Amino acid sequence: MKMNKKGEKKGQVTIFIIIALLIVAIGVLIYMFYPKIFSGAETEAKSPSVFIQECMEEEIQNTVTTVSLQGGDYAVDENSGYIYKAKDEEEIGYVRYLCYTNEDFASCINQEPFLTEHIESEILKTITPTIESCFASLVKSYENKGYDVNLKNGTVEVQITPNSISTDFNRTLSIVKGDESKRYENFRVDLDSNLYDLLEVAKNIVIWEMYAGDSLPESYMEENLNIKVEKKRKEGDVKIYIITDRNTEEAFRFAVRSFAAPVGF
Repeated sequence: MKMNKKGEKKGQVTIFIIIALLIVAIGVLIYMFYPKIFSGAETEAKSPSVFIQECMEEEIQNTVTTVSLQGGDYAVDENSGYIYKAKDEEEIGYVRYLCYTNEDFASCINQEPFLTEHIESEILKTITPTIESCFASLVKSYENKGYDVNLKNGTVEVQITPNSISTDFNRTLSIVKGDESKRYENFRVDLDSNLYDLLEVAKNIVIWEMYAGDSLPESYMEENLNIKVEKKRKEGDVKIYIITDRNTEEAFRFAVRSFAAPVGF
């Protein structure tokens, strides 16, 4: 009887070892191959509009942030801006003058009368190479799957509206393989943004700088509690304005060089 029990125990131990080895082997196989299988299934299920959304969204957001912190231009230098560095920034950069005069004791001249439209154009110009790259990748992905692909290009539009920045690519993708044919439209990326409101404040400040040589940030914050307006005075009648949405932390900043004449000057 003792010998049989020992034999049974050895048999059970052997079975447990085999099961454990099988579990380990299955785990290794899942680790090695499941991500690839899942990724492949995800790619097949991903719609072209989602593909473009994921490809473009970060590029658009980064461009909007850069343009907003530099006064409306993606590239600013000493010819068009004032050198500036915030406390939390690692690198020194330039902030564009939106109102400027090179004369002493004079009010400034508006450098960008159509500010919102200019920024829309600046964003579009900056993201265009990435747009072409993303759509080329999309076309290639279907060609690699054996589809005949036709991409019809339209005019890309960037619009800054209340609560949103929209990029409409106006492109149509048609794919054909055998009896299967599909058509995709409405390629578009929408970002939640309050940049529109920040720009309205900036434009109003520029008007005051043009005609009075100065502005009162407190008045804007009294009218809209969600907006913070800072005015940092620099040498040579230069001011840096920083307009921030208190809820989203979005910011738009720009430079001004203007002279506020005292009463009776």
